[in-house]
Formats: sequence, structure tokens, C-alpha cells
Amino acid sequence: MLSQFGVLTLAQETRFGELPLDFVALVFLRLPLDARLRAREVSRGLRALLNEPRFWLVLDFSRGSGVVARLTRALLFAAGERGRGHLHTLDLTGAEGFDSEDLAQFVATHGQSLRTVTAPEWLRLKADQVTRTCRSAPLCTLRCYVYCDPAEALPLLRCEEPCALLQIFKLNVGGWYDNQQVLDFAAALPSHRGKIKDLTVSMFLLENVAVADALMRGVAEARVSDVTFLGCHLGPASLPCLIRLVRSGCLETLSIHNNSALFEEGPDLTAFCHALRSSSLQKLKLHRSELWGDPAAAGELLAALVGHQNLRELWLSWNRAGDTDDARRAGEQLASLITHNSALQKLSLPLSNLGEACLAPIFEALPLSSTLKELVYSTCTPRAYKEIISREFAHDVILPAVRANSSLRTLNFGRNAGNGKLPELVEAQAIVAARAQADTGAIAAA
Repeated sequence: MLSQFGVLTLAQETRFGELPLDFVALVFLRLPLDARLRAREVSRGLRALLNEPRFWLVLDFSRGSGVVARLTRALLFAAGERGRGHLHTLDLTGAEGFDSEDLAQFVATHGQSLRTVTAPEWLRLKADQVTRTCRSAPLCTLRCYVYCDPAEALPLLRCEEPCALLQIFKLNVGGWYDNQQVLDFAAALPSHRGKIKDLTVSMFLLENVAVADALMRGVAEARVSDVTFLGCHLGPASLPCLIRLVRSGCLETLSIHNNSALFEEGPDLTAFCHALRSSSLQKLKLHRSELWGDPAAAGELLAALVGHQNLRELWLSWNRAGDTDDARRAGEQLASLITHNSALQKLSLPLSNLGEACLAPIFEALPLSSTLKELVYSTCTPRAYKEIISREFAHDVILPAVRANSSLRTLNFGRNAGNGKLPELVEAQAIVAARAQADTGAIAAA
């Protein structure tokens, strides 16, 4: 093995107790990257041993790598220098502390030897940065998050030169101007089949049902698991398109920021609910979809989610109920989810102003849940909609429910005046925070 690594004479002459150098080399190969760098400072012998470039073929900053040092640009480039000319794998999925230009420069420096680069999910690369990076490392597979407009997305999705080895695992596309752009984008999506995990499209063109249908088909064929539609104005006529997407079996997250009513009673809603019941959906987010504008439709939709085996998170933001009776019905529907869904861990109701009539059934259901970990309820910011939870309600309903529950780890009432200042709410949040802190301590001790 030492002949393979070409270990320097000084390292060969250095004694490591009774351990053979072959064994020492194997140990250092398995150390996290930051520990390997620190070990170079221990002795001249270790520095000589670890100066061998083949110890640095792989730079692993993934979450399971064991690296504890915060990644900085200096650390990244220092590690790269150790393997110059030999480095073939760079995994940054667990790293922070650098930007897209740092990554592009690093790849330009080591592009001739690199064969795989995986960027973190938070790091957005523009289309020109992706193209430049791929050109710098022509034999390297680049896995990354891309933020671009529709025209820029097409050659990247089709893996045209110099991006033949590009794998987009997260894609955010905005700036749509006409229906043809959507159709072209939808047609290009399947060429990246199985590679895109997370797709966000921001557009105001999906009122056209034919265009919406083409996009949903493209998303389904591309097997995207996490889909977000921003400002898309989907209407009840678009439900058949969504049914097809849900039935594709690939969805784990569906997020719709709609700005218009989406659900109304009828056969399409019933079919959509049936598709939801048998889906693998883990997160459902409905923002500004006027959910409780049609209480009967809302009831049918939420009833379809009761007992869902996979749903872990439900977000219903900016969906205001009507009168007190509607609010109470909404609360009872949500309480049924809390009581009967063993997988549900998060219920988020920000900016909905559902009132105490809705909150009462929700908190009454809390003691019956052993899985709900996070409950978020905040009210609208504009003064005209501002709602204050009364001290009586906090004392008689919220605090007893939180004391009787054992699963909550996050309780958020937002920052509106009064909501975070009542002693009863402060105490309820302190109870939940203490549980979360105890969990953290237990994990650290283990």
C-alpha cells in the first residue's frame, strides 16, 4: 500500500509506536477531513505522510462526514491544494460558509481532475455560473441548485454542451412572459427525469387550464418529489391537472401559493380528495387558496386527510374563515386531524385570523395527540385584521392543554401585540421549550 501512496522517506523513517505504516495510512484515510488537516501539524512525520496527494482524492463535507470545523473559503482551498491534480470528488452537502463564486473558482482550479461535485441545497447557482462551472470541469458531474428564467432553464434541462453531465436536484424558475415558455419548459422537464427533487415555479399563467395541464404532466414525468407553485392562480378547473400530479406517486411535498380560490364542491374535488387519501404526500401547504371561503369544500378536503398515513406537515396560511360558526367548524376539522393522524408532526396556521372559536377545538385535541411536535398560529399584521388572544382563553384553554400534552416541542403565537406577552402564553411556551431543551440534552448525552 505504501508504494501506492508513494509515502515520503521522512514518513517511512518516523516511528508510530508498534503500528505499521500501512495501518497508520488506513486510519488517516478514514479520518474526517478537518481532523486530517490538524494531524499534519502534529509532527514532521505525519506532515510528510499526509502531504501525499492521494490522501485528498475525496473532500467530504457531507452531513455524515464527521467534519466539525466550520467550512470557510480558506479551509476549502487549503484542502484542495493538498490534492491538486488528483482530487476527483467534492461533496459539500453539509457545508456552509462560502458562496457560489467560491465554488466556481474552486472548480476552475481543480477542473481537470474533478469527476463529481455536489453542491449544498441552500447554494443557488445562476445559469451562467452553472455553464461556467461545467466548462471548467468538462468530465465532472455537477449536482446543484439552479435559479434561472425559463429561457435559461431549457438548455440546462436538456443537458446541452457544456452541461452534458449536469444534474439539477433543485430548480427555481421565474420570469415567465407567455404560455409558450411554459409549454417549452414542460416539454423539457422529462429529459431530467429522476434528477430534480425540488421544483419551484413562479408564474401568473396557470389560469389557462391547457397550460397548467402540460406543466403538471411534465412535472409528473420528471418524477419531481417536492413541488411549489407560486402566485399561479390555479382555479377549480385545474383540479384534474393536480389529480394527475398527485396520482403520479412521486409527490412528497405539494405547496400552492395561489392568490385565488382553488376548491369548490363537485366531482373534481371529490376525485382530488380520493387521490389525496391514497397518496404518499408528506407535506401539504396551501397559501391564499381561500380554503374556508367554501366551508363544505374545506370540510371535504380536510376529511380526506384524516387518518392519512404519511402526512407529516400541514400548512394553511392566509386562509381566513367567515363567521364564528365557520371558524368553529374549521377548528373541529383541524382537531380531527390532530386526533387521528399518527404521522402529523406540524400544523401551521399563520396569518389566518381564525379566532378563539377555531383555536378552542384545536387545543382541546392536543392532549389526545402523542405525535404533534409543532403548532404555529400567528395573526395578520395589518391593524384592521389584528387579533389578540384573551387572557381568559389563554388561562382556561391554552395553558391546560399544553400541560396535558407531552409531544409539543414548538409553540409559536407570532409577535403581534399581546399574543406573546400574556403570562399564560409565556408559561405555555416555556413548558414546550423546556421539553425541546431536554431532548437536545438527551441527544448530546447519548
